Amino acid sequence: MKKIKLEDLLSRKMTEGFQSKEVYVKGLGGEITIVKQPLPTVLRLMDDIKQDDMTLSAVMDSMVQLIYNCVPLFKNKELQAKYECAEPTDVVYKVLNDSVEDITTIGGAILSMYGVENPMDEIKK
Repeated sequence: MKKIKLEDLLSRKMTEGFQSKEVYVKGLGGEITIVKQPLPTVLRLMDDIKQDDMTLSAVMDSMVQLIYNCVPLFKNKELQAKYECAEPTDVVYKVLNDSVEDITTIGGAILSMYGVENPMDEIKK
């Protein structure tokens, strides 16, 4: 096994720009782009989700917040106005027609960008 040296880390190319990927959303019949956010942002949301006294609605709200943060499309003011959103994050529920399947699909895809392979299992722990 190779021993990593300082030179290896210094010469390692940093990830340039942002990382993103396309996720197919069944209810929309197409793909949306998710953008990786800084790890501390995601960890705070996961911490909220993993609290023992969390209700299902609170877990879903945290997942929606995560989606809102990672899907630039949902931050569009015109889209929020069209769907008459009281809160900016309401656009996620409205665009996805309150589909738990679509919300968990997108949330799972986001968390997989951070190495969480079975996000729903992690949340249930």
